Amino acid sequence: MAEDRAKLLQALNEALSAEYGALWLLPQHMAQVEDEELRRQLGLIADAELEHAEKSARMIYELGGKPNADLPQLRPRSGVREILEAHVEGEKQSIAIYERAMTFTEDPRMRKMLAEMKGDEEGHQRLLERSLARVKAG
Repeated sequence: MAEDRAKLLQALNEALSAEYGALWLLPQHMAQVEDEELRRQLGLIADAELEHAEKSARMIYELGGKPNADLPQLRPRSGVREILEAHVEGEKQSIAIYERAMTFTEDPRMRKMLAEMKGDEEGHQRLLERSLARVKAG
């Protein structure tokens, strides 16, 4: 059980790092996007990522841990296609982190929160992939 708790804390800190990374990149990317609807969608994603960061931190504290975000070397992208591709990849990574985190807890409330965040990320991925398909087609 202690091993699962440690693995869950590690996964939650990875999630926190991913969410903070998205929050650092999104405003820079939004500033480059001229399409008002896409900029609005990226803003909504940023709002959700902030909520995910707060939930992840709350779960870490509940488990007796300390939030520890490790921001990787993030590189802002340029051009709508490159921006969208980067965020699609980020969403895929976040989905994998939340899936893994769910395997380390039996707590129904935590599993539900993790599943909801994973579902949000899946929705973001679909939205970004649709936008990317439009950019590629245009």
